[in-house]
Amino acid sequence: MIVKRQPGSAEPRQVRIAFGDDPKTKMSIVWQTVDDTETHLVLYGTTRRLGNRAFGRRVRYAQETGVIHEVRLIGLKPGTTYYYQVGDRIGGMSQTFSFRTAPDRTDRFTFTAFGDHGIKAESRRNVENVIREAPAFHLMLGDLSYANGNQPIWDRYYEMLEPMAANIPVMVALGNHENERIGEERIGYVASLARLAMPGDETRYAFDYGTARFVAFNSDDYRNEEQLKWLDETLDRAKRDRRVRWIIVFDHHPPYGSTERRGNNAGLIERVVPLIDKHRVDLFLSGHDHVYERMYPLRGGEITQKGPERFRSGNGTVYVIQGGGGQSLYNFVPEQPAVSAVRHRGYGYLRCEVTPSRISVEAKGLAGEPIDRFFIDR
Repeated sequence: MIVKRQPGSAEPRQVRIAFGDDPKTKMSIVWQTVDDTETHLVLYGTTRRLGNRAFGRRVRYAQETGVIHEVRLIGLKPGTTYYYQVGDRIGGMSQTFSFRTAPDRTDRFTFTAFGDHGIKAESRRNVENVIREAPAFHLMLGDLSYANGNQPIWDRYYEMLEPMAANIPVMVALGNHENERIGEERIGYVASLARLAMPGDETRYAFDYGTARFVAFNSDDYRNEEQLKWLDETLDRAKRDRRVRWIIVFDHHPPYGSTERRGNNAGLIERVVPLIDKHRVDLFLSGHDHVYERMYPLRGGEITQKGPERFRSGNGTVYVIQGGGGQSLYNFVPEQPAVSAVRHRGYGYLRCEVTPSRISVEAKGLAGEPIDRFFIDR
């Protein structure tokens, strides 16, 4: 039996993509409709004629605002542009979007990053910035929608994000605002995890792109011994893998910072930083503090290199905060700590370029103006 629907009730909305555990061959696609559909369908191919199809599942959670559909594509060709539509033959298909899988080998790629996004005017401008940069993927450094239990805000957020996230894979680290409460009930991460399709168990995962290994973990749960063991083992495998030249960790909470509301995170410094030091992580990206701040390369909290913008890999980790995604701004403490190289109170994003011999990081403002630039060389 076909259910009679109001116009648009089965229209696919809020389309977004993310890499699977192998970005060369796997991609996950999520969208939402008002009503359920008979199938959860993706039509895809290497031309706009599509030609292939994949079916998925409905994802549920108690406080959902619509029907969430998830399809995971496997067996894709590396370094290939795919076109796709999502939806249902009866309910209707979406417009055609596209994505590109990771190449088998690449000498150069770019990615973008910011955290603490929200649904404000500045948030929308940062979506436009990422679209203009056309990166291989985007890292979301936690605190996405600021729904804070008000579930329709998630819908507004993913409507805003679709022009970017339907074509550019968005890889998410969970933030404290994803750990939601509705009234007196703590619902935790159920809304964000239902609406996302990250690799692994989705709260922590790793993926390779080019010669870099990216490691995401849930800093909101940093005391979790199982997660700390996973992080230690994951970083150890990365260090032993001869194909991996760079290790980039991203989470939500920064270990080091100098905003009035936050400062350093003693818990992360005690539990997580020793693992970062042990495995000689090159770059650590965070949000949480609604500013841009970069530290000099650090080991054990001590500066290991103090050049203005060029550093050597293996001698300290560069910690970067970009929490100026659009939600709001914080103030810095008046005196800049010695470990802090650059501080900027303003909205913006990171543009990072990776080659086998260099990581180049540019911090840019909402209008694309330069805020900071540095390099890590091998």
